Amino acid sequence: MDERDKIRKGLDFYFGSMKLWERNLYSLWFGQFVAMVGLTMVMPFLPLYIRELGVTGEEAVKLWSGVIYAAPFIISVFMQPLWGIMGDRYGRKPMVVRGLLGLAVAFVLMGFSRTVFHLLIFRFVHGIFAGFVAPSLALQASCTPEDRMGQALGTLQTAQVTGFVVGPLLGGLLSHLMGYRPMFFYTGACCLTGALIVIGLVREEFIRKGERKGSRLRENLLEVYRSTNLRTMLVLVIMIQVSIQIVGPFLSLYVEYLKVPPESIGLMTGLVFGITGVTNALTAPFWGKHADKGGYRKVLRYSLYGMTLFYLPQAFVTDVRQLLLLRAGLGIFVGGAIPTINSIVQRSSTAENRGGIYGIFQSGLVLGNVVGPLAGGVLAAAFGLRTIFLITTVLFFISTLWERKTSRNSN
Repeated sequence: MDERDKIRKGLDFYFGSMKLWERNLYSLWFGQFVAMVGLTMVMPFLPLYIRELGVTGEEAVKLWSGVIYAAPFIISVFMQPLWGIMGDRYGRKPMVVRGLLGLAVAFVLMGFSRTVFHLLIFRFVHGIFAGFVAPSLALQASCTPEDRMGQALGTLQTAQVTGFVVGPLLGGLLSHLMGYRPMFFYTGACCLTGALIVIGLVREEFIRKGERKGSRLRENLLEVYRSTNLRTMLVLVIMIQVSIQIVGPFLSLYVEYLKVPPESIGLMTGLVFGITGVTNALTAPFWGKHADKGGYRKVLRYSLYGMTLFYLPQAFVTDVRQLLLLRAGLGIFVGGAIPTINSIVQRSSTAENRGGIYGIFQSGLVLGNVVGPLAGGVLAAAFGLRTIFLITTVLFFISTLWERKTSRNSN
């Protein structure tokens, strides 16, 4: 205990000049960054790992890629609102730690897979315990001043996208040096490290609510249904995530399709994934500050326009360098969408139910993660990889029209 007290006092001295919301922001940022490096280290290479587990034939690999990618989200879509309610009742910090530790265990198990069916089972285990983003948002929102909300949530979002940059690049290098299986163990270690960072550095001033006062799923769903802003944002979250995830699981196959030399596929896949994260991380704080001053719906609309324009040409590229440039442009506008929606949700929900509301929105993201890869797998197998970029463009265009219509109706 004496040693723990010394460590705690040392941390308090280091963070002593910071306000609570700043301390939590930097600590959550670093914990999420480390975890996202691990998660994105391995995810772009799932189709190639599936081949390594014995699946043959291009159509079979595409279909299995969609199923394996979507598997945890099928479970998680039902778990997220429940974890959100638990966070409102017992604290958001324990839910962040629970999610990170659950991911650590799940990915280590995936590393021991011997067949694609083993991998599928362990992906379901992933889905049961996953979900550290929503409680992180709720925790940060609970201690951040209103006039700094967009900046804080936008900055927290950069932890994910910065990890999204580093992870695929590191994964491409490691896969080139030692293959795909060891990366699952490194991912587990990264998630464990993120959990330890949150345990040691994040401080939550939480008053436990009684059973009768805690938010309930029915109450949270009613709150979303009755609020025009929350209803609109939930539909947009689902549509945006479906649009992104239709493409995401198959980028490694698209890189291969563009005639990249076999020995460079892993590294180039990492670059294609990572470049979007680079531009996302560089621009997300700008979008957050602009939204705080100029309006959240305006920033959201510009982001949807930009994503629509940059997805369409990706269907027609003939060289991986063209794809890299378009993915870089896409990242600029992705950085303005989800953080802005999170800020609108924070401003449109009640404080005592906010964790549960974020849980519902996380379920919307998860639902997109289910529908997108499954639809993408079927469409890619039936019509080819280029088709999924065209369909993504149409979905973003519909999302843009929906946002404009609901914005006019709410004025």
